[in-house]
Amino acid sequence: MRLIAAIVILTLIAAGAGAVTGYHLLVTAERVVDARKNVTPPPVASTYTGTARLRKLSPVVTNLAAPANNWARIEASMVTDSMNDEEAGILAAHISEDIVAYLRSATAAQFEGARGLQHLRDDLSERAHVRSSGKVRELIIETLVIQ
Repeated sequence: MRLIAAIVILTLIAAGAGAVTGYHLLVTAERVVDARKNVTPPPVASTYTGTARLRKLSPVVTNLAAPANNWARIEASMVTDSMNDEEAGILAAHISEDIVAYLRSATAAQFEGARGLQHLRDDLSERAHVRSSGKVRELIIETLVIQ
């Protein structure tokens, strides 16, 4: 009988301790949520100035170097400094030609995985930067389909 009484008492103590701990965690979580609601996030700092423009390039479709039956379609945009529309159109055509030349010398295996796509983005951005004499800040790849 003493053993049963001891087990009941210990069970009641454990249940009480669990209830107090749960209540304490609930109150603490509510305080944290309320504190986060009142905090405004810091403004996102842009790396681009007010003169930067996003210009969409026409889609590029070309075959790859290997295997010969693979085709690639890429849609991209370029972030440029302030320039008029005529200059931007000419520059976009030259950059599209560079993209075709790059893709024709590449294989499908080079674009596998996140690292391959990052290398493609870096290479194309560097080519665009060099072609434009620094007027293109970045080339953004929107879609890439290899078939």
